[in-house]
Amino acid sequence: MQQPDTRLLVEQTRSSTLPKKVTRILVQSRTIPNIVRMTFLLFVFTIPFEYIDLEAIRGVASVTRIVGLLFFSTCFIYPKICFRRPPQTLWWFAGYVAVYVLNGLFIPKEYANLFSGRFQTLIQLLVFCWIGSTLLQEEKFARHTLLTFSSATLFAAAGMLLGLPGFAVISEGRLSTMGANPNGLAGLMALTVQALLGFGIGHTLRNTWMRVTCMAMSLLPLTAMVYTGSRGGIIAFLTGVGVYALPYGGSKRKMTAILAVAIAVVCVSYVVVNDEIALSRFERTYYKGDTARRDGLYVAAEDMISEKPLLGWQPIVFNYELGSRTRRYFVDAHNLYFHLLMEGGLVGATPFLIGLGLCVRAAWTARACSLGLLPLVWLVTMLVLNMSGTWMTMKLLWFVVALNLASEAFTLKQYRRKDIIFRTILQHPRKRDMLPLLQQ
Repeated sequence: MQQPDTRLLVEQTRSSTLPKKVTRILVQSRTIPNIVRMTFLLFVFTIPFEYIDLEAIRGVASVTRIVGLLFFSTCFIYPKICFRRPPQTLWWFAGYVAVYVLNGLFIPKEYANLFSGRFQTLIQLLVFCWIGSTLLQEEKFARHTLLTFSSATLFAAAGMLLGLPGFAVISEGRLSTMGANPNGLAGLMALTVQALLGFGIGHTLRNTWMRVTCMAMSLLPLTAMVYTGSRGGIIAFLTGVGVYALPYGGSKRKMTAILAVAIAVVCVSYVVVNDEIALSRFERTYYKGDTARRDGLYVAAEDMISEKPLLGWQPIVFNYELGSRTRRYFVDAHNLYFHLLMEGGLVGATPFLIGLGLCVRAAWTARACSLGLLPLVWLVTMLVLNMSGTWMTMKLLWFVVALNLASEAFTLKQYRRKDIIFRTILQHPRKRDMLPLLQQ
């Protein structure tokens, strides 16, 4: 049985004859059962492979769904551990879902199936974020989760670049895998590169060779990201990875971070220049203003928002209205923020945007944890990705949110624990054996 770090604190407190109040606070956290750990890690591992179709099993769309059902079933066995009090930020996202449901009561009946399907997806993702924000509060388990996610994406990137059957799919010169959307795949690769760079920059891995290996292996998904030809994915990656260069931490970490960011930018530029598809797409954007017809969508979206700014056009209905204004049938907004304003107006968008704002605060607070700036880097990348796509019903967005909320909760608990120990030392100067606890 794996035990959390708090058990070590219990042994130290008992030997140092600390007050019972301090001992009770230090042993408050619970151990995550191994079956929940394994199913959660397996679920995270399958996220990059959720586009694999299982035609032989009727009613099952992907491997991720099967593993997800297995994971949720194990969580119900341990409800006191998996379903603790949710973070306050999640209530704002739940408020958005409530507005979504109220708006959906007045949509035409022919859209009911699409509405109910999206509602079920939102509920599942909220529950996943709730459980994830609880489990990932254990830092060691959070590191294992990120390594598992990165390993899965590395496997997919290797299959793409090596042209393995079922992995490499080329459409209009853009590389993809297993039916995945190139833009979504680029976002997946971008997050993986940033995670591997974060392991190399920070002090999460104490072994120097492991840190160097992680930074070297980041070149694999970085190359795959460029070969997808996704301009939005590349820009989001560069924006997010630049956060590592913020002046935070010691001078050695700062110089290492700046060097890693510079190398990442140079590598991306080099691969883009040597890839005809990616280079031509950027050239068309710069010289001809080509945005893959998104400019027309955005103009129509702005008109729709100005017509109904308060309550919006209702769920699903706005997709058809936007399609009719752009000479299409049913079209996505390709922008999360336009999506929210067209769907529910200011009333529906406000709770979701407040939730995102609280996530930014959580990411800034979490920079003091062992993961460093990684949660903030991921969140910034996801916010930029949603400027050219709608990731609301994607697992990656809620995985990033869960990581930020969990890291913030752990950091705040650490601050409270050290504050209690410090005040106890001030009140009892003879208890100097508590000082090592302040260094943890």
